[in-house]
Order: sequence, then structure tokens, then C-alpha cells
Amino acid sequence: MKAVAGLLGATLLFAGQAVEASPWAPEFAWTGCYLGLDIGATWAHQNVSNSGSVVGNQAPVSGALEGTSGIVGVYAGCNWQFAPTWVLGLEGDYSWTELKDFTTAPILLLGGAPLGSGGIDWSRNLDRLGSVRGRLGYAVRPTVLLFGTGGIAWEHSGFAGLDAGFGGCPNCRSTSFDQTHVGFVVGGGVDWAPWSGDWTIRLEYLHYQFPGVSSMVFFGPTIPIGFHWGNDAVESVRAGVGYKF
Repeated sequence: MKAVAGLLGATLLFAGQAVEASPWAPEFAWTGCYLGLDIGATWAHQNVSNSGSVVGNQAPVSGALEGTSGIVGVYAGCNWQFAPTWVLGLEGDYSWTELKDFTTAPILLLGGAPLGSGGIDWSRNLDRLGSVRGRLGYAVRPTVLLFGTGGIAWEHSGFAGLDAGFGGCPNCRSTSFDQTHVGFVVGGGVDWAPWSGDWTIRLEYLHYQFPGVSSMVFFGPTIPIGFHWGNDAVESVRAGVGYKF
């Protein structure tokens, strides 16, 4: 009986090794479409300025908006594995965040002296990000894919500005508006299929760049004041879990 059991065990072991070595044995491939969820952190930098006014005896001033927030989103795409370790893909993503920041600067007269009261404020609240990106990856192992990515991106932000003259409001002018901007995104990361099946784990870094915006207000009919938000640079690091169909 022991001999039979030993022979059966050896036969099963040999069969398993033969199947593993066979060219017809199934192997993991990245080809296919997938859907996933991700979560992480995001931060941004945006220079801001005020044009001032010669008529109003106000010098231009500047500052910077910095902010950090969490981010959560969904992503979906399709891959095609070729040659035989290279992977070409197309992916779209949509994310929600609360990337808020506020900065202020004193009002300066044209000669550089401070007005003594009042101030100039800028704020930004970026709440949505999205992109459509191409991907090119290399499978360093059958289940580990290193990739680079880049494409078109868009963001939705709310902007507000306040120019409070001597004594503050009601001697002030303000602006506020929402806008969606189109920019670009580049990045890279790693996808891993730990169980050689349909579930994948991802770690990804993305850099977004969006153009700036401006808004003009008037003190009376002849004193224009311009608020400017410069190019917005947004960074993001995320971990995700996906399912390959």
C-alpha cells in the first residue's frame, strides 16, 4: 500500500512538472481589459499675482498656493501584450479630491510702502481630476509590469480673489468662478498580479500640468485690478486594486 501511494505521488509530481514545462501550459498574460479603484495623496503648487493699478496707486504683488489632500478614484483600460514582454495599453481615470489652499498679501502703494490696512487674497479648490492616457509597459516578470504613461488631462477648480482697500470692505472688490481646464499628465508605476489571476495591485505616480486663469475687477469705472492664477502643477501618488476581464 505504501509502495502504491509512493508511486501515485511520484506520478502526480511528474505530471505536474510536465504540465508546467509544456509549451501548451497556460501562462499569465496582461492582454485584456480591466477596471479598478485607487486611493492616495495629491499636492499642488500654483503661483498667484495681482496686477495692481497705476490709477489706483496700487503696486502688483504675488504669492503662491500650496496644498495637500487625499484622493480617491476609478480607472479602466485595456492592454495588449506583444513581442512577448512588452505591453501597450489605453486607460482612462476619474478622481475626486479636496485640494484647497488660501494665501494673502499686503496692499502696497506704487512706491513700495504698505497701505497699512486691507489686503489681497487668492484661493483655489481643485475637486476633480480626469485623464485619458496611453501606456507602454515591460513585464520584468510574467506577473510584474513596469509602465510609463502620458496623455490628456482635465481638472475642475473653484477660484476666488479679494482686493480689500483701505479699511477693508465695503472698500473692496472680489471675484469667484469655477472652471474646467485641459492640460497634460505624465507618470509611471508598477502593476502586479500576485496570484497570477484576474486581480491586480498597482502603485502609480502622476504629474499633471494645467494652464493658469485670470479675472478682472474694477474699483469704480476707471481702476482695473487683475487677479492671476499661474500654471497649476499637481502631483499624485496612489495605490489601486483592479480586476482583469
